[in-house]
Amino acid sequence: MFYYGNIHVDMRTTASKKNLVPGSRIPIAYLIDYLKEGYSISDFIASYPWVKERNIKRALDEIKTREFTAANALA
Repeated sequence: MFYYGNIHVDMRTTASKKNLVPGSRIPIAYLIDYLKEGYSISDFIASYPWVKERNIKRALDEIKTREFTAANALA
């Protein structure tokens, strides 16, 4: 849970597990943003060291197998 101003956000209910990097609470949209900005998977791992590279690759495989848009990345 975190707070943004007066807004309380509970990631357990806000984000669907299928839209998270496996083994984490990080939205796949964050990973996509990193890659779009030119950063590498290693850079992402440096920022989120608890995320395993194999889970990032699973998330990327998931993106390839379904239509993936920003609208459903955080849904």
